[in-house]
Amino acid sequence: NDPATTEIYTLSLHDALPIWRPPDILMTGDARLLAVRGADGRYMLSTRRAERFAAEGWLRRAGQDKANPWPRKGQSRDGRLRCDAAGCIYRARGHVVALIRDERALAEDCAMAEVVVSVEPVRLPCPAARAVVDRIDLWRDGGYAIWLEANGVRVESVNGNRGTRPWVPRPAARRGPRRASRREQAAPR
Repeated sequence: NDPATTEIYTLSLHDALPIWRPPDILMTGDARLLAVRGADGRYMLSTRRAERFAAEGWLRRAGQDKANPWPRKGQSRDGRLRCDAAGCIYRARGHVVALIRDERALAEDCAMAEVVVSVEPVRLPCPAARAVVDRIDLWRDGGYAIWLEANGVRVESVNGNRGTRPWVPRPAARRGPRRASRREQAAPR
């Protein structure tokens, strides 16, 4: 029971524990629910009606009993999320993310956003985007989590984390040529 040994052990244990930051953006695989983190660290949910099971799980893991309000039009209380009829612009940690509901917003948002999340298929190039997640990616890879970090953007999908295993359901094959995923398009060759 030497105090110095106890102090060293406590420090070592603390240093070994991983530090995990919840995602800044969450999306369900069917694109019916999105969540973004406010400046206070609490999630705002795009709807309170759809995907209640997923919403409750996200909030419970974040230590929240209820979500902060998502603005339909205008901006959130903290100013991070600004929405109109076509979608929302989310600004956090020095990044700009377009959350697109209407394909008419694609051209403008693809030209300015670093991350593009669209509930519609994205069929045009997004030159400013480091990451693009669209309806087809969600269909193929399931839900997504996005972390906005000082050194870039980290994007993870449910199926990407589960890997290719016999028990992991995969979407039925489409007819015609296969479209490369955003991750494959961005991978160095």
